[in-house]
Amino acid sequence: MSITPSMPVVQGSKKASLQLEGDALLLSRPHEEARIPLAAVERIRTEGRTVTVELTAPAGTTRYVHRITGVSQAAATMFAETVNAALPGTPGRDTTADGTALVETRELPLSRRSRKLRRVMWLSAGAFGLLVLSCALVAAAGEPVAVIVLVPGGLVLIAALALGANALANWYREWRLIRHGITTFAAEVPDRPGMYLYTDPAGLIRHVFTWAGGIAVKVSYDPVDPGNVVLPRAALFRRGELALGLFCTVLALAGLAGTVAWAVIGFMHPESIADAF
Repeated sequence: MSITPSMPVVQGSKKASLQLEGDALLLSRPHEEARIPLAAVERIRTEGRTVTVELTAPAGTTRYVHRITGVSQAAATMFAETVNAALPGTPGRDTTADGTALVETRELPLSRRSRKLRRVMWLSAGAFGLLVLSCALVAAAGEPVAVIVLVPGGLVLIAALALGANALANWYREWRLIRHGITTFAAEVPDRPGMYLYTDPAGLIRHVFTWAGGIAVKVSYDPVDPGNVVLPRAALFRRGELALGLFCTVLALAGLAGTVAWAVIGFMHPESIADAF
């Protein structure tokens, strides 16, 4: 079996990808990864911008497939033609066997960035719920005109809360890794500007990208999760981010609390809203 090393990685919609890794296909999605041995593949079929991996199956049974949409048609065609041409020579391949028994799947944990963004989104969604509640109370009090003031002001506060929470999360991660992590130097790869390499306690070589310049940069990483790495900034920048995060978060929380309190008071005493306008 001979497969060229220039095989493309097929990128699809929703961050899905399909690539050849040794004697198997690796199908990756944001939260799941499937390793499909070539011995389990009947053929790869392309239809426009869709790639379908058909698995082997006994005669008369349903053939299981893995499908990726939104791919590059040229890359998909090249990928399918090359793999299909190599399939007949795959050791141990039986087109009448159940290919699903050979497929290995595993769930992928959320990345640090995804976890952080999810928390910020949930926080923003909660704040938006408070804004909707405030608008409902004001409208129920018979003063819907006040909603015109609440909506833009509330959206500004929600944006400030998201900005502040994101800044505080970034500051805390950097502070924790500098204070409790391992700080070392990463050396630049001569022929790859911007890529720097460092070695973790297990002896694995890891990389980090930065345009800071220089033959080496200082990095701090988590000893439990060496891939969690930051490039420490000057104390002035860290303090500035902390101050921005605290200012935006406190201002937004105070503003949202005041908005809800004003809406509740207005619901109980509608004349107070009329007096305000």
